[in-house]
Amino acid sequence: MPASAGVLCLRRLIPFLMLPLFSLALVVLAAPDSVPRTPAVTPISQAIAARGMQGDTVTVAGRATVDVGLLQSGALDIAVDDGTGALRVYSRTFQAAVREGDSVVARGVIRPYRGTLELFATTVTVVPAPTRTVAPIKLRLVASAIAANEARLVTLRGAVASSGHSEGGKWLRLVGTQPGDSGSITVWVNANHGGVIPLDAMSGADSVSATGIITPYRDNPEDPVIWQLVPRTAADVVRLDPVPLSERFGRLGVGIVTSLLLLLGALRIGARRNRRALRETNARYQQLLDLSPDAVIVHSDGAILFGNPAAAQMLGVANADALVDRNLAEMLSEESLELVRPRGTWDPGQPGAVSRVRGQLHPASGSVVDVEVTMSPCRYHDQEATVLLARDITSQLRVERDLGALALLDDLTGLHNRRGFTLLAEQEVARARRYQRSPLLLFADLDYLKMINDEHGHAAGDEAIRAMSRALRSIVRDSDIVARWGGDEFIALLLDGSEEMAETMSDRLAAALAAESSAMPFAVRASVGTTMLQATDGESLADAIDRADAALYKRKGVSRPSPVKGTRINP
Repeated sequence: MPASAGVLCLRRLIPFLMLPLFSLALVVLAAPDSVPRTPAVTPISQAIAARGMQGDTVTVAGRATVDVGLLQSGALDIAVDDGTGALRVYSRTFQAAVREGDSVVARGVIRPYRGTLELFATTVTVVPAPTRTVAPIKLRLVASAIAANEARLVTLRGAVASSGHSEGGKWLRLVGTQPGDSGSITVWVNANHGGVIPLDAMSGADSVSATGIITPYRDNPEDPVIWQLVPRTAADVVRLDPVPLSERFGRLGVGIVTSLLLLLGALRIGARRNRRALRETNARYQQLLDLSPDAVIVHSDGAILFGNPAAAQMLGVANADALVDRNLAEMLSEESLELVRPRGTWDPGQPGAVSRVRGQLHPASGSVVDVEVTMSPCRYHDQEATVLLARDITSQLRVERDLGALALLDDLTGLHNRRGFTLLAEQEVARARRYQRSPLLLFADLDYLKMINDEHGHAAGDEAIRAMSRALRSIVRDSDIVARWGGDEFIALLLDGSEEMAETMSDRLAAALAAESSAMPFAVRASVGTTMLQATDGESLADAIDRADAALYKRKGVSRPSPVKGTRINP
């Protein structure tokens, strides 16, 4: 065939070849759940298995199971799942707008952080794809929350064994409720969580369904691993009914389904029981209100609708009925008028609907009652209202004032006193042992204070003590703890000490005292004893103080200069 004829034939075939190629491209681009992968993308399970190669940069791709800003506000902290495994993606500086269900390609280095593995991201790309909600993995047993589920979005059911607050956030500990279930898991909400999770609403023995990102955690490599579940929003932590509806209906038997007459009879019997139970419940609640030592007041825009006997007694009226229709604002101090909130300012569906404040009530007797008030919106006889629970805290405030009078500072020098030093120093010694540091303890005694008082007066002795405090403060760092131990004795805990520092402290203090007392008619001098607290020996702070005091008195055995300039005195 001639060459020109072959070219002409090829040109006629081009339109027929382009059509199937174009259709194939449309099919690939239209796949809704596909995540574009390049040869550089590594399956998450393979990237985790190769985590021993520290420092290698990898690229992973998958669906985001949590929005940016929920696990941590102000940081990129999400979880990505590609079906083979899941991985947390984190960056403090890099930001990207990611929503749950987005297709994500992330590049960075996989590093361990407190028991878990995270991809410290350098780039995060959101790949256009139809938005979808990622369904969590439902685990029947708490014990099934194992390492294979790390960084996965899961749902667990358990009972609340304990709860509380720590320095970094709030937590619930869930234990298994299913037969054969074992172990426990912590539902953790850190202080900078991007959502409001009402863990405080859960109490002991509550049955809870919790959804979130599963992750291990430990403070130090030698600590045991604690499995945690970090929820995303308030909807992820739900209190369950004590008995599921399915179990309740199951107990009624087949007769409910097959016999309408039996059903109607059961409904009638149930209605009578419910009415009787409602009457009994109302009677119990009324009895509790009558016996409650706390005042219970229901008001609408300040007009009292209900009060219990304790409220009548606290407000100085004859009985609870005498409170109805009275104006609550007339019984409050000006600082406590916030206790009367107008209708419309409460939203029971919003966090913070329950408020706890302190205020003062002014009974009819003219006295003042300090109260702590918990208030919340309610409906009373189909009317919007506010319920107040007021507790008399007059005695509590008196105790708090007495405790406040136990000052932790020395009045003369402004340094910590013995109580303040002991409280702070014991905490720092424990922290030093934890981080393998060796603090230096210094014990100093102001020499010849009695002689200064006798020859120059007690005002001069006080000035010598103040000079000693200034000198001691000048030779240590701001983070060190300095105190007047009592009388002419001073003590300091230097958090990062050394043997070389211990040998120079006496000379440094002597130079500082000479500078402080240069304009005084007498010299101010001190004896110093020092000792190191080793991080591993486990001795108490009191034992270390005794050792430093012994070192001080050993120094006192040598001849010391007298505060009267030009003479010397032997002890």
